Amino acid sequence: AGDQLPDLTVHVVPHTHDDVGWLKTVDQYFYGANNTIQHANVQMILSTLIPALEYDESRKFTYVEQAFFSRWWNEQNDKMKSRVKKLVKSGQLSFVNGGWCMHDEAATHYYGMIDQTTLGHTFLKEEFDFTPSVGWQIDPFGHSSTQASLLSAEAGFDALYFGRIDYQDLQLRRDSQRVEGIWRASAASKDQSQVFWGLSGSYGGNYGPPSGFCFDNFCSDEPMMDDPDLEDYNVDGKVADFVSAAWDQANQARGTHIMMTMGSDFQYENSEVWFRNLDSVIKNVNEYAKEGKIEADPNGRFGGIKLIYSNPDIYTLAKNKDELEWEVKTDDFFPYSDCENCFWTGYFTSRAELKKWERTGSAFLQTARQFETLDSVTPAADVKSTFDSPIHKLDAAVGVVQHHDGVSGTAKQHVAFDYAKRIDIGFKMAADYVTTVLGNILKAKNPDVTPPTFSVCQDLNVSTCEATQSVSFEEGEKLIVGVYNSLSHARTELVGVPVQTGGDYVVYDGKDKVEIETSVVANSFTMDDSAAPYTLYFQAEDLHPMGMKFYSIKAGEAKATKASPAIPTATATSRRSLRGKEENLKVETSKFTVEFSPSGQLLSVGDQKVAQSWGYYTSFDSSRFELGVTPQPQGDYAWTPGVPGTCLPGYLDAEGDEERWLRDSDGQNSGAYIFRPSKKDEALTDLAPKAGKVSVVETDLVTEVTAEFGDWVKQITRVSKDADYVEVEWTVGPVPTDDKVGKEVVMKLSTDIKNDGTFYTDSNGREFLERKLDYRPTWDMEVFQPIAGNYYPVNAAIYIEDDASSLSVLNDRTQGGASLADGEIEIMVQRRLVADDSRGVGEPLDETTGGVTPYPPYGDAVREGEGVVIKGKHRIVVGAAKEGAKISREQMDSMFSPPVQFFGSANGNVEEMDLEGFAAIGASVDLPPQIAMITLAKVHGEENTFMVRLAHQYGIGEDVELSKGAKVDMNKILPFGMEIAKWEETTLTGNQGRKEWEEKRLSWKGQEKVKGVSGRDLDDGDEVVINAMEIRTFKVKVKGGGKGWGVERRD
Repeated sequence: AGDQLPDLTVHVVPHTHDDVGWLKTVDQYFYGANNTIQHANVQMILSTLIPALEYDESRKFTYVEQAFFSRWWNEQNDKMKSRVKKLVKSGQLSFVNGGWCMHDEAATHYYGMIDQTTLGHTFLKEEFDFTPSVGWQIDPFGHSSTQASLLSAEAGFDALYFGRIDYQDLQLRRDSQRVEGIWRASAASKDQSQVFWGLSGSYGGNYGPPSGFCFDNFCSDEPMMDDPDLEDYNVDGKVADFVSAAWDQANQARGTHIMMTMGSDFQYENSEVWFRNLDSVIKNVNEYAKEGKIEADPNGRFGGIKLIYSNPDIYTLAKNKDELEWEVKTDDFFPYSDCENCFWTGYFTSRAELKKWERTGSAFLQTARQFETLDSVTPAADVKSTFDSPIHKLDAAVGVVQHHDGVSGTAKQHVAFDYAKRIDIGFKMAADYVTTVLGNILKAKNPDVTPPTFSVCQDLNVSTCEATQSVSFEEGEKLIVGVYNSLSHARTELVGVPVQTGGDYVVYDGKDKVEIETSVVANSFTMDDSAAPYTLYFQAEDLHPMGMKFYSIKAGEAKATKASPAIPTATATSRRSLRGKEENLKVETSKFTVEFSPSGQLLSVGDQKVAQSWGYYTSFDSSRFELGVTPQPQGDYAWTPGVPGTCLPGYLDAEGDEERWLRDSDGQNSGAYIFRPSKKDEALTDLAPKAGKVSVVETDLVTEVTAEFGDWVKQITRVSKDADYVEVEWTVGPVPTDDKVGKEVVMKLSTDIKNDGTFYTDSNGREFLERKLDYRPTWDMEVFQPIAGNYYPVNAAIYIEDDASSLSVLNDRTQGGASLADGEIEIMVQRRLVADDSRGVGEPLDETTGGVTPYPPYGDAVREGEGVVIKGKHRIVVGAAKEGAKISREQMDSMFSPPVQFFGSANGNVEEMDLEGFAAIGASVDLPPQIAMITLAKVHGEENTFMVRLAHQYGIGEDVELSKGAKVDMNKILPFGMEIAKWEETTLTGNQGRKEWEEKRLSWKGQEKVKGVSGRDLDDGDEVVINAMEIRTFKVKVKGGGKGWGVERRD
């Protein structure tokens, strides 16, 4: 009967997983430096790989991170490059994912995910004409629906493989042969963006080889000793062990093919060692199988076994040919836990300042790209490669930080510094280039006048800007402010300019020289002495889409801003103390009335109760318990020091009435990855508002209410006259740890909304997902951590709603959030911890102003200085019944991309300058309100060609009108008035034609027959349709020329 059963094909997939920064910086990993922390040398992995592949053409290897590969490639001579190209062409060397890094999926925004993937794909296309077809997210700590729908299917991937899913989910899937399937993650596009998904690492929650078959230099497994004349000949045993592992893995999967991932972190530094052993494994298992010398499949499914060198592309094709009908998954894989008390939900917030810096860099990158399309003068205008562009440094830096130990906040401190430094360098280079282009535009418009030299201030969020603070405004000196809107729709925003002196200023519209309304407000809670004492506010009305407006500022009559006794309905521009006042303060705007308590806490917005508070959870730290006995192994989870994904052992609990062994993960600390409060149902420790620390300033433009909570949380609640949101600007820190207790800081809003345990969070800034307390859509979850286990990543917004009203909170960086009780939203904004969570990073998440001393053996890695102080913003929005998504959508784009301000000082000649605004897109571009042009970028190496991405910004059912599909005339998306010669739709990253991809795309059978409709099905000639949540990418070639210098004037 055996010959009637199919054979099992085992796909042996050699690979390495090379973190683009984690315990060492990306540079140190590449060169093999700082090996006292971790031995890793990517340069030698790649250098030894090439001859190992050339030795035997049957060998194959899979590589991922282009930040490393491109660097190695650039160091090779032409002979070596020719050898590598031959290996790529033959299929021996293949690339999966193909991004600059393997990005995180919880802490990333879709802009950053798209950009870093596009950068890597561009390199592979330019150098090898290679197009990746498989996603490979084997190490990120949970997986998002946006990764499946947008960064997989829309990026031209037929499959997506990953290692980590919740341990409860994992066990159920292994027991029921559901370790692979169809992921139909988008409620909007349904099967149009579905992807085949599967687990790596023999379904053990990781991505390495089966036990006993790690053949790396730094592994301790016994090698293949296959010479029968050897005393230690071990082939019989090794073959038996491998076949047993294969039968076990196959029994957890469906079909006739399984994949074994042979490799792990920074392995193959001596590639030949791996391949010599794998050669022997494959040869001997196949020979033993042919001779009938292997153990029969204990489950009776297979008659024999065959091993082949393979890669994820080949494996995916094989799974497709099995023609099975697969279970369909529609939710995501958050949050991730690897044991009972081990929820990886802390990293949603970890390293809050780095998360903000990444978002700032990503947003400015979009502006820089738009300015690059305007450049027809500088030497950079003619570069033929993305990698020679003056904005490449920023592109690459932001790309590196998308890594799953970068923006996630889970790297060592010195690596986090390196990430921030890279963005800083890239930002400065891009800003220098952008201001040069801006100067050229003004020179073209004002040939007889020397325009100001402009600069961009990186630290506006902390009220620091040398370019504005150094202007004296004496003897006619003026400050010219250019306000650039990188969004593709007009907007009006309140603009704040840091100034060194109070008093009266006059602001003129740059075009009409018309004086506009201003307010000067004394700054509260500045971060350091370099911050400006005052902020000058004015309303930037009707900012052009992807366009610039100019304003000139000069000194007016002195009218100092001074404190004076408080009155609840103040109309003056002075800041007033509310000390001793018992009545509430009400602030009226054109949109609603906002009410505050005498302590400065927000109470209501319009008719909606919104009671604000601050507090913190204390972090679990096993050292605070008496843990003095020998650990005992528990269950299936064992602890390996320094190895991610393993759990702490049981310890003796000496605090209870009876001594008992704590189960599995009861000793689990809260750390950079894992959030665990000291008690599983711990109540927030309240940070009470401080009496006598409240003040208010009311002007015609803006009202600010300041308050302090405890000794280390300060906030300004800002209400602008025409805004439909309330802005909370918070300053947190230093978070005290003198008591040796870590703290996880939370802002909470309490309402009377009856959301019944249901709330919604965005997926990387795209679709909203429904979340329910203590619930997972695909399995019955046993609840161990009712707080940490209900936290989800909030990349852009979190909302609750009922049949009467809605509340949304938008953030300026990724944070963890939840609704743990009816009517509540809480968002974690900062974490300072004193213990490590034993997931490999090896140090507590304790950020300080003085940094860290050298690591052993050169130092003790001691934190120096005080805890850091961080600053950030939330927007609070209220709406009618079931409007949570709608009111969030209205703010998400502007929250991600605040207007960019350019500053330059000028004297009398400014009166002679033409300061009329301009735009990067023509006046004919009139996109439907639900459609955004999220990318306008030059395609280097293709003359007069631009990449344009058009995105529908609403999901299904979020708005009666705006959730509908919309038409866009491709002849009217012209950069600065040029005429289109031709256009072509591509996949998301622009590396292949969309039609080409559709023709070769694999078709999968899902058990649920739900058909989605793409806008592509409704296109009519040059008029394209974009449906809810779709992003469509186009290459647009123009005929050249343009209006004047290449920009269009905008009135």
